Amino acid sequence: MQPDVIIVGGGPAGCHAGKLLAERGFDVTIVEEHPEIGHPTCCAGIVGIGGLRELGIKPGKWVLNELTGATLYPPSGNPITLSRGKVEALVIDRAQFDRELAIKAGKAGATFLMNTRCIGLGREATVKLRGPQGTTELQARLIMGADGASSLIAQKAGLLKTAKYLRCAQVELMAEIDANTAELYFGRGLASGLFAWMVPAGDVCRVGLGTSEGVPLKRLFSFIKKHPVASKKIRPNQTLHLAAGTIPQPLTRKIYTDKIMLIGDAAGHVKPLTGGGIYIGLSCARFAAEVAAQSLEAVGTSAKALREYERLVMKHFGTEFKFGIRGHKLLEKLSDEELSSILKLVNKPEIKALVLEQADFDHHARLMGALVKKGPSLLKAIGMRKFIKYLRYLA
Repeated sequence: MQPDVIIVGGGPAGCHAGKLLAERGFDVTIVEEHPEIGHPTCCAGIVGIGGLRELGIKPGKWVLNELTGATLYPPSGNPITLSRGKVEALVIDRAQFDRELAIKAGKAGATFLMNTRCIGLGREATVKLRGPQGTTELQARLIMGADGASSLIAQKAGLLKTAKYLRCAQVELMAEIDANTAELYFGRGLASGLFAWMVPAGDVCRVGLGTSEGVPLKRLFSFIKKHPVASKKIRPNQTLHLAAGTIPQPLTRKIYTDKIMLIGDAAGHVKPLTGGGIYIGLSCARFAAEVAAQSLEAVGTSAKALREYERLVMKHFGTEFKFGIRGHKLLEKLSDEELSSILKLVNKPEIKALVLEQADFDHHARLMGALVKKGPSLLKAIGMRKFIKYLRYLA
């Protein structure tokens, strides 16, 4: 039988959209290429308390740790610890979190085709699938591409504008790290355009990095062995799990066309400054489900009918994307000396107080906007010449 919606990809965004559509009575089929939901994944697995509350997701058995703060390590100089003394975010078991979302989608009525890969996209919302029973075609009224950063649906539908990615790698190992603090390590030679991280995750520590230059695995192993601070915390020869992946840059792809929508990483729905995609991906999957349901019930799934999806995404996250992309640009271009100089400002009482007052784990634009308003005092602290130089980087 022909389903109403085929969702390619059984990650968080795909399962969440599938659940919401199935609850409204639509026939939903979720196609997942792996034999098990939740594997593999390359993710620090941090979700904000506020974001979960906004999404109506109650913390479950997938919570491994509560984070009350973060410590930033500049390329040179002393570390900077930021904490408001309350739980800001949760470290989660991504596999268990993903499976819970899949179970909810299944209970709502969605059908799963596991161990089945989408290998092609045809006309009139048709996908070509290869699974345990061989190759087949399946047609729907609407297709949702939730198949990750290198989405086949996005490619075949001609929705990629420019392919811009960060490459990341992560290992799980044993390390001596505070159970309630995430550690972020900065440096152009270490992780150009992003940072390295050490995140406590239950009995293990997730150590990873994202970079726009170089080979991430090579950089990660160098960080583990040679970083003057991190290497002393890590127990040698204790690697338990290794993963690698890509993080898409927002606004590098169109997110809808006739009978097709993109969600999650496939749509570039991530935070540019951190690469995190769980909260934004789930939020935008909800917008996609709302628009899809209205279109399926009324006017059909033409590009004109689905345009509302992009409007909702940009209304809620357009500013986040634009501010974040500029911040990411700055991280790519700053020298280690410049980066250390800027991070050092965070320790100034006036700036640190502003950061602690305005910082929001899931909404970075709020803090960035507040810092812009502090322009005169920042100008004085940085110096006119450097200030103008940084502005050019942001252009």
